[in-house]
This record gives sequence, structure tokens and C-alpha cells, in this order.
Amino acid sequence: MAALPRTLKNMNVFVDTHSWAGVATKVSQPKIKKKTEDHRGAGMLGDIALDLGYEKLEMDITYAGFDVKQYRQLSRCGTSDLPIRFVGAYERQDTCTIQNVEIYVRGQAIELDPGEAALGEKSEIKMNYSLTYYRLEVDGSVEVELDFINGIERFGNTNIAQALKSLLGL
Repeated sequence: MAALPRTLKNMNVFVDTHSWAGVATKVSQPKIKKKTEDHRGAGMLGDIALDLGYEKLEMDITYAGFDVKQYRQLSRCGTSDLPIRFVGAYERQDTCTIQNVEIYVRGQAIELDPGEAALGEKSEIKMNYSLTYYRLEVDGSVEVELDFINGIERFGNTNIAQALKSLLGL
């Protein structure tokens, strides 16, 4: 029997430990993309992609209404000073089992889009964040951890960057 997908049943977002329950409406999760450069050397029949690390991580959160706390996020100094936590409850549609998915990131707010203000209509503020740290936990187990500053590249139980760090004396 085919399994049905898990769908997001509910969520919460915490920015700098402040809960945005009832206000956060949408989270665009960070896209994890390897930075590559095409290479074709002598004797090769075609291009290959050389792994050069990762592209910049970014995240968007859309908030309903107006709150000055969103503007204040832009005042945080430092590339890793703003902690953000997404908590999602995903329900499998055929078994009704709930899976807890949490995403922890650190970074800085880099853009605030206040959108349009129209009388009698719901307004939204969209925030864009540049990230230096990303961790995905599923049911309490760390599945992905990327720390660009401290050189951590972990998928499941494998820390890919550990051997390189040891070689460099870090």
C-alpha cells in the first residue's frame, strides 16, 4: 500500500525567543544548495560540478498585521546574533501520526517588506533573514546541521567536515 504524505497541520515561529503564534503565517525554509563550479579538464568527455561548499542560506517569514518588534529585528548587530526556531507538526494522512519537525537557525534580519496598507484589509510584513547556522531535527533527532562559521557539516550521524577540521588543527 502506498503511503500518503505528511502535511503541515500547525506551526509556531520563535524569533529571539519571542513566540509569533497567531501572527506568523508563512515560513519559506532555507534552500540548501551546494556551491559548484563547472570543470572540464584534459581527457574528460564533459563538464563535472566541483563542490566548493554551500550557497548562502536565507529564510523568509511572513507575519500578519503590524508589530514594531519586527522592525527591531533589523537592529541586531552581528551575522549570527538572531536566533530563529520553526516548530512544525506534520501529520501523515493515512495513519494520522504526528511528526515533530524543528528548524533552528541563526543569522540576521536583512530586509523588511511592509507590503501594502489598505483600509479594512489584513496587512502583512515579510522579513528576510541571512543565515550562518541551520539545524533540522525530526522527532528530536538531528538530521542536518550546517554551521558556516564553525565548519560543521553534518547529515545524520556523519560530520563530513570533521576530518578537514582535524587536518587544519581546528
